[in-house]
Amino acid sequence: MSEFDLLDTDSGNAVVVALDHGIGMGAMDGFEDPRATLDAVLAGEPDGVLVGPYFAERFADAFAASSTDVLVTADFVSPSSQPGEDVGPWVQANAFDADRLLACDPVGVKSVLAFGRQDRRAFERNVEYVTEITESLRGTGVPHVVETVLWGKEVPDRFETDTQYVANACRIGWELGADVLKAPYTGDRESFEPIVANAPVPVMILGGPASGSVRAMLDDVAGAMAADARGLVMGRSVWQTEDPAAVIDALDGIVHDGADPATVWSA
Repeated sequence: MSEFDLLDTDSGNAVVVALDHGIGMGAMDGFEDPRATLDAVLAGEPDGVLVGPYFAERFADAFAASSTDVLVTADFVSPSSQPGEDVGPWVQANAFDADRLLACDPVGVKSVLAFGRQDRRAFERNVEYVTEITESLRGTGVPHVVETVLWGKEVPDRFETDTQYVANACRIGWELGADVLKAPYTGDRESFEPIVANAPVPVMILGGPASGSVRAMLDDVAGAMAADARGLVMGRSVWQTEDPAAVIDALDGIVHDGADPATVWSA
């Protein structure tokens, strides 16, 4: 396995659908039936899906019958200690060791590096396990995908996609060993382009909560691709829609063929 099998596609880019939300958020809307949601996503034939290792094992038959690659998530991230609630403070921990993750034969392992915490020790533990994962994957050929986010209360929501914050977070992410960055999109090509250009590793954009507008999401993806991003890792913006396969098909057109969103989505 080469270092970037994750991006071993004809275009060199990838559409990855995140399905790891159940680990920390439980039975979310649109994900109450895990097999049904997985089947709806796999019907769109994305390049990859991001899941927990036990999810990968439980539904191994579905993955075996699909050409979609599997990435696994290393951590538990929840907005609350109360299951399915969003009342804070949110909790994060390294949930799976390298042996457990690698047993899934993944094309990538993802961890979250979250900035803006009020609890300094929690942030220190986050940095420690991100670097531990980096070291545990060294020499395996499996890339470490680091998701750099600004979720802590010390960073107001309006700054979660701030250009300077995102640039700094990405820089710290690859300095800690990220092979691939999963980063917030800053909202326009002009501000995102230098972030991508200054990163010596591939940058893919994350999704976050579904906005309710597929077209707006596709426009953001097109802007990121124009800034030389290498694709996306998105979840709710895909599987909380009425037709995940159709959304994935539209994303394929933009990410792999450079299509205009207007030509691949008319709803």
